[in-house]
Amino acid sequence: MVQNLKFLRLVLFLTLVVASYNACNTAHSQNTKYSALLERPDTIGKSTEWQNVLKQFNDNTTAIAKDENDQTAYLNLIALYLNEARIGGNQSYYYKAALKLINKLLENAHTNIDNRFMALTYKSSVLLSLHQFAEAKRTAAEAVKLNPYNADIYGALVDANVELGNYNEAVAMCDKMLSIRPDLRSYSRASYIRQIFGDNNGAKAAMKMAVDAGPSGYEATEWARVNLGDLYLNTGKLDTAKYMYESALVYRPNYPYAEIGLAKLARAQKNYDSAIAHCEKAIRILSESAFVSLLAELHELKGEASKANEIHNDVLRLLTEGEKENENESIAKHNGNRELAMGYMHVNKINEALTYAQKDLAIRPENIDANELVAWIYFLKNDFANAKIHIEKSLVTNVKNANTLFKAYLIYSASAEIAKADVYKSSALAITTQIDPQLLNAAVKTQVATK
Repeated sequence: MVQNLKFLRLVLFLTLVVASYNACNTAHSQNTKYSALLERPDTIGKSTEWQNVLKQFNDNTTAIAKDENDQTAYLNLIALYLNEARIGGNQSYYYKAALKLINKLLENAHTNIDNRFMALTYKSSVLLSLHQFAEAKRTAAEAVKLNPYNADIYGALVDANVELGNYNEAVAMCDKMLSIRPDLRSYSRASYIRQIFGDNNGAKAAMKMAVDAGPSGYEATEWARVNLGDLYLNTGKLDTAKYMYESALVYRPNYPYAEIGLAKLARAQKNYDSAIAHCEKAIRILSESAFVSLLAELHELKGEASKANEIHNDVLRLLTEGEKENENESIAKHNGNRELAMGYMHVNKINEALTYAQKDLAIRPENIDANELVAWIYFLKNDFANAKIHIEKSLVTNVKNANTLFKAYLIYSASAEIAKADVYKSSALAITTQIDPQLLNAAVKTQVATK
């Protein structure tokens, strides 16, 4: 569920594709007032959309050259940086570039109320992407004081409250957002809220409304289509999921999230060669650590343990190197506790994994995803008493995720609470029989009967 919000917060304000690339090929513009765009990969960059981005960037940087206090141009550049962080990667570079301009606007006593509101709105989005959830919420609340009638800022409050585990407050903010402007972004959030509270059919209906509300080919639309596919995949509707992923690729060729969707579909069908091919294609387009970790898992499922371990260790190395660099970061500091916990877990360094997972949980003790991760790590440590405490907290919203319920089954089975385990197992299999193969392997390793 984390990936869903990661996208939502980045498209929160991008109703237009703004910005463009100046002729400079260096990472930083000679004009220190703003940062240059980085060239997109060939697989996604050579398109009409990219040419529009280039033109818009040039228009806005030209405006700044004429008037270094052009607040509208700065806001357009901020939106551009967030857009490029999503599409082309290089999040650290673009978040820092955006925050420099945001802070410039907020520190300027002459910034008018409307532009200050937008700067705060963008800042909350960046802070959410950096996993600075409490600060993002405070920033969004400050923005609401300036403009309580803007739907976008309530989207930021939805995201922040979900991440912090304030689910009832998230519902209230989502209702507020929908009442102001029912559109792709608000429908997407409604879908996610419904999913959290166990209404999978309602989540599908809302995400379909999100797809229908956006123009085909627009990234936000295709993201919604992919997530609709995920909802079908996670409830055992493989043919419909396949249709959604393939449709997204028709409307937006080389879309990496659609390729990952097809990889997950092939994994469910135990067609690991096809899954690896789709995953590798996505990574060539956008090298997300989650994509690379999935690739390692696919090699492991294929029986290529050595290859899987090599990839997992590479991911962990990059994460730890990034964490060291992050220690000295003053502008765009990223909270990477969850990613590090999963990185250590994948290389079987369970004590280290638990340390980082607990750090994540300390920041948001009521969050269901944070509790699920801690529960699973305790299970891997054979600490079933603590595993039970946290798996129950992960199910407090009545979420109907088959893999989460199957983890509960494994935890209670290992604790010899068979009756309760069987309830969770039945609930999981009623949603889908396509349980994560790694969980099935865990059942075998712990000698839990799954049939």
